Amino acid sequence: MNVLEIKDFTAGYGRIRVLHGISMSVRPGSVSVLLGANGAGKTTTLRAISGLVKSSGSILLDGKELRGLKPDGIARMGLAHAAEGRGTFTDLTVEDNLRIGAFRRHDKNEILADMEKMYDLFPRLRERRQQKAGSLSGGEQQMLAVGRALMLRPRVLLLDEPSLGLAPVIINDLYDTLGRVNKELGLSMLIVEQNANLALEIADYAYVLESGVISLEGPAEEIASHDGIRAAYLGEM
Repeated sequence: MNVLEIKDFTAGYGRIRVLHGISMSVRPGSVSVLLGANGAGKTTTLRAISGLVKSSGSILLDGKELRGLKPDGIARMGLAHAAEGRGTFTDLTVEDNLRIGAFRRHDKNEILADMEKMYDLFPRLRERRQQKAGSLSGGEQQMLAVGRALMLRPRVLLLDEPSLGLAPVIINDLYDTLGRVNKELGLSMLIVEQNANLALEIADYAYVLESGVISLEGPAEEIASHDGIRAAYLGEM
């Protein structure tokens, strides 16, 4: 059974429909990537899955329907969303941001152990654990956003443009860490990304979204070798 399954999914803003009956899935322990140009509906997809945008259709997490739940209820079911634009609490310290990520948990000792795990994954956060999040660099804030989402101990992690605005060396470090998280923790991920090269390297399966419709899907290796994808997203002809 897929850990996350989206069926006949439609979403939008008011009378404007952005997604037109898309279907996607994420297998347990796998990474799926959603590619597409600006305005294709990628961010709307993640926001709708998280309950932030009105939708119709079905969203199943471990076979349980999520659509209709409020965002906090969806998070409690085991879906974490690291949104585009970092989304950290800038006036709080790094450590407090991580604690907030574990808001639905009550296992204090395990929470402390997981915070140490985040510091091992992101050593820069350990160095800055008492700094306010607003004083961090863009790359450090992205690391914190991912770490905070992982503190939920989610079944699935949604990542929206994690490389946006970051220097190439930071992007490489971030994706190396995401690959480790997937392999070491067995965490399933759905990643929205325009940096297709790196996303496809760690992905198992890929979808291409065009104007709110899935136009192409398949194993990541096949999508990466597709001539149209290479030209449109990988900078190759």
